[in-house]
Amino acid sequence: MADKLEIVKAVNRKRGAPENEINLTVDVRYPSNTITSKRKPGQNANQACAVGIETLTDRKYIVATSSLNQMCWTGAWLRGKGFTIECPNGHEECTADLHHAAPLSEYELGKKIGNQLAVQGILVKYATTDGDGRTANGINDAIQALHIMWKVERLADPIHLANGQFRAAMRVVMYARERRDVCDT
Repeated sequence: MADKLEIVKAVNRKRGAPENEINLTVDVRYPSNTITSKRKPGQNANQACAVGIETLTDRKYIVATSSLNQMCWTGAWLRGKGFTIECPNGHEECTADLHHAAPLSEYELGKKIGNQLAVQGILVKYATTDGDGRTANGINDAIQALHIMWKVERLADPIHLANGQFRAAMRVVMYARERRDVCDT
């Protein structure tokens, strides 16, 4: 991914922009086929993967990734046999990096992405996320640890923004209908 960042830096140099500033689109994926609620993302998921994609070039390169994993088959097998095993790293070859009862956090995933980019000297100017994501806050905190005066601005994903505006407009319409019904009686 470092070579992709060098391509983005070259594009910024050609455009006359600061070479170490990029814009990101960040989203988190959960491997669960039963997530049905918009209010409770990540239900019954035990892994999360975040991808940071730059939006300055036409190629849209993936420049950072992070993941959280609660799964450890060895730990689950040993617990099933009656051993008191605590993951992560409670035994050899533990594959989990998060305790099996800990929540998956988009903020932590964003912080990991921010750390990856900050170590390479990259500053994120705008982070576009979906409506419920906190990854932009994590990226901001990670970069501010090295660059105190820097602030990452969160932008709303156009699809989620449009859906939110549609829902707000429909609430106004429903409220007006209710008021009209009350006034007519």
